[in-house]
Amino acid sequence: MITSSYSKTWPREISEFVVADSEELGWKNLQAFACEYATSNEPLSLPSDPEFITLELNTSRSAEVAYRIGDSEIIEISWNPGDVIIYPNFDRSRWSWKNHHKTSVFFIPYSRLKNVIMQRSDTTFRHPALVPSVSSDDTRLRTLLELMSTELETTNPNGELYVNSLVDATLIHLARNYVAERDSVNEETCFLTSVQLEKIKKYVADNVDTSLNVADLAEAAGVKRFDFPRVFRSTVGITPYQYVLRERIEWAEYLLSSTDLSLAEIAYAAGFSSQSHFTRTFRKHRGTTPQGFRQSL
Repeated sequence: MITSSYSKTWPREISEFVVADSEELGWKNLQAFACEYATSNEPLSLPSDPEFITLELNTSRSAEVAYRIGDSEIIEISWNPGDVIIYPNFDRSRWSWKNHHKTSVFFIPYSRLKNVIMQRSDTTFRHPALVPSVSSDDTRLRTLLELMSTELETTNPNGELYVNSLVDATLIHLARNYVAERDSVNEETCFLTSVQLEKIKKYVADNVDTSLNVADLAEAAGVKRFDFPRVFRSTVGITPYQYVLRERIEWAEYLLSSTDLSLAEIAYAAGFSSQSHFTRTFRKHRGTTPQGFRQSL
């Protein structure tokens, strides 16, 4: 197992090749790397790091990722270009991956996020924490990190003022959508009730064509965002991400079999970001393309 004592140095330690490093650009209050990775030979173990928040953007190709946060079960996902990992900064985690891919990793001082949270007048937190997640539908977060990634690798950068404005916008977005109270979980809230499950199912069904994230589902169920991923998995047996993806695919199957909509129309009706994303995901989970599925009916 590869263990990093200082989590903001692990991209340099384990990557196959460092494409860009923010230190060479003289960035302050932000450390960033653009790196290429081969398949991991052994898991990367990251300690909790309450001093920094860590965001990683997939910038090249899909990779199969397995991860474990704290003592939870191992979760396996397909991490696609444009997807963002929000790493836990108050718990240890382990990560492994297959396939060669490239990413941009950003380490931002947690104090900067806390300052943004303190300036919010609509919500008060005693012990705010960033909710760890893998985001595939948050186009705003993706765009902000893509702009920072471009700035990291460009030969004609816009400068530190521009980068800081992107960081500020990212922190505001995180504070509004990915922050929750960090409390110990009461045993009585380890599982969702049948009423809560029905609310989640209805919410997903009614909004399957839109971007759905953990905060949306947690609000629908009336559960704290920080607790929701764990209690959902304890109840349903899969992660919220996996559940939403399953519902998207099943809705797409229904549309393929019962309508004459084009593949592009079905892709967007089922909440996929593009027809190619839809085709790639459908093939992975059904063993055939959407067109192949339709022709087999």
